[in-house]
Amino acid sequence: MMATEQNVNNPRRKILFTAVATTCIESGFFSADKPALETLTEILQSYISEIGRSSRAFTELACRSEPLVGDVVMALVEMGFNVESLIAFSKTPNRITLPTPSNMAAPQTPKILQAGVKHGHPSYIADHYPSFPDPHAYIRTPTHKQPITEYYAIREKAASQKRDVERALTRFVAKTGDTQLLFNDETSLFPLIACKPIPHPYLSALLPKDQMFEEEEEERKESKRTKAENQTTQDDNSLQKKDEFEVEAIDNPYLRSPNKKMKVK
Repeated sequence: MMATEQNVNNPRRKILFTAVATTCIESGFFSADKPALETLTEILQSYISEIGRSSRAFTELACRSEPLVGDVVMALVEMGFNVESLIAFSKTPNRITLPTPSNMAAPQTPKILQAGVKHGHPSYIADHYPSFPDPHAYIRTPTHKQPITEYYAIREKAASQKRDVERALTRFVAKTGDTQLLFNDETSLFPLIACKPIPHPYLSALLPKDQMFEEEEEERKESKRTKAENQTTQDDNSLQKKDEFEVEAIDNPYLRSPNKKMKVK
């Protein structure tokens, strides 16, 4: 695919393609498939390349650097081409003349990415030495943005983050919990978080509550939890001491049962 695209963009290839098509018209053809023309163009290109290679070989054999007409004639004769047929072909009437090929645009070399402005050599360095690299290679340059300190920008960013968090939590609750639908046909369109029914919703408004009492209640619960943990720890320590005492009692020879008798040698 890449080779085909290069051939299409190559002006020399276009001229060869036009020459092959012109030759086919002069030979009596009215139409031709593009793959067939591409094959003939490839053959013509190989033929011309071989003529050039042979002409160069004859030129170098004669100790010359530029080929002459005799070198080209010798190359054609070596390839089995009848040179006299060229004279008859040149005298053929109503020949189609190809236009002069246009000059191929020079390929543009990609520019090297340059960061900053390069500095010249100081007075004590000769000009024939290589130039300095980009400044970022040997000069410290900050690569991070300065933090935002404007009050308006910080408030706006905090509000957007809060809004994003609320939206994400709402979607999470809607996907993981019970939901109610606005439209019965569409199950995934506008899901609403289902309201959990409370048997007596008015009690929370009638019962008096104060922040001080709530703190005292939390402290009372925390003290009960601490006492329960301490009691559990004490029970574990007492069991551990009891087990250690039993092990020491068994290992002590003075506390063994009297049924066991010492062996006398």
